[in-house]
Amino acid sequence: MTDLLNGRRIRSKSPTRFISIVLLLIIASSPLMAWEYSEFSFDTEARLAMVASAGRWNPYLEVIGVFHGSELTFRYNSFTAGSYVKVAPWLKLGAFYRLQGGVRHLEDWTVEVSPTNHFWEYVSPTRYENVLMADATPRFLLPWMPGGSWLGAVKVRYAYNFFNDNQTLLLRPGLTWVLVRDRQPLLNISLQYPLYFALNFGDAPLYGHGPYLKALWHINDWVKFEGKLQYLTKTYAKTEFGGPWILHSNHLGIGLGLVFTPDF
Repeated sequence: MTDLLNGRRIRSKSPTRFISIVLLLIIASSPLMAWEYSEFSFDTEARLAMVASAGRWNPYLEVIGVFHGSELTFRYNSFTAGSYVKVAPWLKLGAFYRLQGGVRHLEDWTVEVSPTNHFWEYVSPTRYENVLMADATPRFLLPWMPGGSWLGAVKVRYAYNFFNDNQTLLLRPGLTWVLVRDRQPLLNISLQYPLYFALNFGDAPLYGHGPYLKALWHINDWVKFEGKLQYLTKTYAKTEFGGPWILHSNHLGIGLGLVFTPDF
């Protein structure tokens, strides 16, 4: 449809576009407006790791692949290398490099607004990222617990991502029960609760948390078989068009792995 203005014909804007502009202006002028969404997925993980012993040092290598959803879409993969060092009977320090792909960050989500709907759209990344990590893990025997073979630990890990300069802090308290036969460990069962903190990005300081159950079977001195079950909630939050826009991403994951523990 066209109109005549000052002797010239101009094309009028469609009603749909006009409504979209009005909607954006309304959202932008409403600081108290908040949109909140949630999603759920089931993930399957495969892990291969080496944790060696060389005096006080524990060289560490790890490869992980994660398949996402019922279609088993290959999404996340990583390679990690580094070492732990025992600085006291109750304390280990570690430094690591990680190459990772398929990680979702806040900038991978875009807000889509239409006359009839508003939602977050995820842009699947194909990039690889470089991450440096440093951690400390104090551990304590808990002889007063039933059974007498309990270990308490708290992992504290700082990570810096060179892709987007994101800095994160992981706090992971946990309990481990060890089944001992003939003075040798046979089975470890661990219950942990990781807490992921965003140090310099997003509007959600605690952006991830959830329980983590793991079993480690000692096949022999050099080989262990592991299985895990985890429920993790991640929160993506940012302010756009007057937001905030909040997405709760819930993941139920199972994993299997082999861990080699050579003694040098």
